[in-house]
Amino acid sequence: MQVPKELEGILSINPNIMGGAICFTGTRIPVKILLDNHRSSISVEEFLDAYPDLTREQVQAVIDWEDGQARRLLGLDLAS
Repeated sequence: MQVPKELEGILSINPNIMGGAICFTGTRIPVKILLDNHRSSISVEEFLDAYPDLTREQVQAVIDWEDGQARRLLGLDLAS
């Protein structure tokens, strides 16, 4: 498991934090929590209210990266 290059600085892995799960840098908040909440249609605003240590920019970067990955895998143009 490794942090995607595009998300270095936003996400990090430390074997001493949350068992080495990928977390938002400087926190103990695993990125999996964001992805699970996003899949469950929890809004960014609701997520940020629950995790005030995160910034909108951090959260949006991960969501945008995830969307880009899905589009690339499906062969969809990112500009559309």
